[in-house]
Order: sequence, then structure tokens, then C-alpha cells
Amino acid sequence: MTWTLWEVSVCILVIMALMFQAAIVCFATMVTFVCLRPFSNDLYQKQLTRILSYWSQNLIGLIQMTAPSKMVFYFDKSCPPSTHIVNSTTTDQQQKNHQYSPTGDLNFPDRTIVISNHQIYADWIYVWFIAYLAKAHGSLKIMLKNELKYTPFFGLGMQLFDFIFMKRRLADDKDTIIQNLERSKTGGKPMWLVLFPEGTVISKEMRTRSQAYAVKNGMNDNLYTLLPRSTGLKLCTATLENTVEWMYDLTIGYSGIQAGQIPEDALRLKHIFTGCGPQEIHVHIRRYHVSELALDDDAAFSKWVMDRWVEKDKRMEQFYEEGRFTSFDHNDNPGDGCASPLLGGGHTYTVPIRLRHPLKESLDLWLYMVPYIPVLYLFYSLVSYLLILYNYH
Repeated sequence: MTWTLWEVSVCILVIMALMFQAAIVCFATMVTFVCLRPFSNDLYQKQLTRILSYWSQNLIGLIQMTAPSKMVFYFDKSCPPSTHIVNSTTTDQQQKNHQYSPTGDLNFPDRTIVISNHQIYADWIYVWFIAYLAKAHGSLKIMLKNELKYTPFFGLGMQLFDFIFMKRRLADDKDTIIQNLERSKTGGKPMWLVLFPEGTVISKEMRTRSQAYAVKNGMNDNLYTLLPRSTGLKLCTATLENTVEWMYDLTIGYSGIQAGQIPEDALRLKHIFTGCGPQEIHVHIRRYHVSELALDDDAAFSKWVMDRWVEKDKRMEQFYEEGRFTSFDHNDNPGDGCASPLLGGGHTYTVPIRLRHPLKESLDLWLYMVPYIPVLYLFYSLVSYLLILYNYH
């Protein structure tokens, strides 16, 4: 893999910008903790949500500038148009003419579990944009590898926002997961728990491991996804069962990727931030009622998850053949009276990846920091004074 001077320069600037933002967010979060947490946990949690939403708006704005693209939604019939559909001022005629609205809203629940296939490391950025459309971008809770906890600034920030870090051994992770999710249930605060049951992105090494696991267990390996793990998902779902009604199942495909390609090789973060990102991100959405899942039967739940990934693999096969998904599942009959819940009489609904109010939302984080400037100055003065005393003695 070779890097051009342009790619190196842009990546350095992007990393510096993100690191600076992360440092600002960490400082704001720690000051908020000291000032609010001892007196009102509810107010503290609300401020955390606000800070996270402001930071993610900057991330979406960065994608808008460096990798302008569109997100194409396909809603399964399990998502009724009356409650879970994109709302927009775009007219049917504008959609037919490909005149897309710069705004769009998804009417998703405040608390939900979101699962998805894992194509590239940037998947979480695009899932965050989906949360932004649902006005839940300040409520994401992501499950991550434990090693990411030690990433400068970002690791501290993710810990302050109570993300879940896992060692990938249930014996080590079980108590951590349960305690974290139990905290999220207090007060019924909004939360989107995002999981990638495959555990990692597709690579040659992981493809080989997936094939070996399939052979060992007498299963067929998937072609375009990795075989998923169900234990962590089951634990999370069982813990949240009484506070989360729906599980949303996303299947994500990227334009420009060909069947047989390793998606991460073609769409690394350096490609996205240097203007070579995907033109379109296709997202098939299906939902399941949590109460209908076999949470009391390990084998049945594991089979259910495996079956969902077989369906995903078929969807991805169709995507690579046709460049799109359909709104109907493979086992659905479009003539069975269940109309497609897509806008525009069956037309695919497309939303540009951009902020609703780019200038305002890009400045929100920095304007939020203005009251912290005196605190920062006092902190600096105190440290300087202590250093002077130390040197004097």
C-alpha cells in the first residue's frame, strides 16, 4: 500500500483536527463531571448527550466536506410507513427528478438496539449519520475492542461517554456489559446500542478463520459477510429487554465495491478523507420485536442470528449483482398485499450526507465551549502558581 504526498498531508490534517476536537471534548466532559455530577446526575447525563451530539455533528460535517455522498434507504415491510419512515419536505416529483432534500428525519425509538454487517472500519461513521437523521446522535453507545481504550484523547473520551470496551471473552466481559447497560436504564434516558456481531471487518485472515469455523461446525460459510457471534448480542438484548422494544437490523453496501473485493482494502479511512469515498451508501433496514426473540434459549437465538446473516449474505449478493437492495426480504412476496414502505410510490429514498444547518451545527461545539474559557484560564493560573511555589521552595 503506497501513500501519495496529498493523502499523507490530508490525513495528517484530519487526524490533527479530530485529535484537537477530542481533546476539547474530553476537557468539557471532565469539567462537566466536576461541576454537575455531584449535584445532579440527570443534568450531567443531558450535558454528556449534548457534547456527544455536537462532536458527531463535526464528524458529519467533515464527511460532508471531504467525502460528499448520498445514503440510499430500503425499508423492509416490518417498518410501517406511519411510524418508521423518512420524513422530508421533498415532493414525489422532486424525488423522481433526483432533487433531494438537504434534510430528512427518521422516526426511530429513543432506545433501541442496532445491529449491522461490518464491511469497513468507517461503518460506524455512517451508522452515526443514521442516528443523526433520527436525532439520536448524542445517544450512541458502541461496543469496542478493549485496546481502543488507550487511544490518545479518543480513548478517554469514549470512556467518559460510557462506551463498552470488551476483551472478547464472555467470562471477562459479562459483568462489564451488564453493569454498563443497567446504568443506561436509569431514568429511561435515550440510547442506541450499536453492535457488529461479526466482530471485525472482512479481511483475508478473517475470511480464512470464518471458513475454518464453518468447516469445523458443519456449516456453510458466507461469501460476503463473516459468520456472526451471538453470545454478546444475546446478553445485551436480555439485559435491555424490558426497556427496549425494537432491534433494528441494518445491511450496508457501498457503491464501487465489486463482488470478491475486500471492502476495507478499497475504502480505507484515507480514501474517504481524501475525496475517494463511496458515492452512495446503501442501507437495508429491517426491525424485530425484542419480545419475540428466543432470549431464553441459547441454541435457538444463535440459529436466529445465523439465519439473519444468511439473509444478509443474499442481500449482499443481490447488491453486487444489481447495485442496489430491494425493500422486500428474500422470503417476501411483493404481491402479498404488503406494500413497500418507500416514499414516492416505491422509489428508493435518498438522503445526501450533510448537516441540516451546516454553519450552525459545525459551530455548536465551539460555542458550547465559550463558558469553559474562564474555567480553563483559572486552571492554567492555578497550575502556574503551583509551579512557581514548587520552584521557589
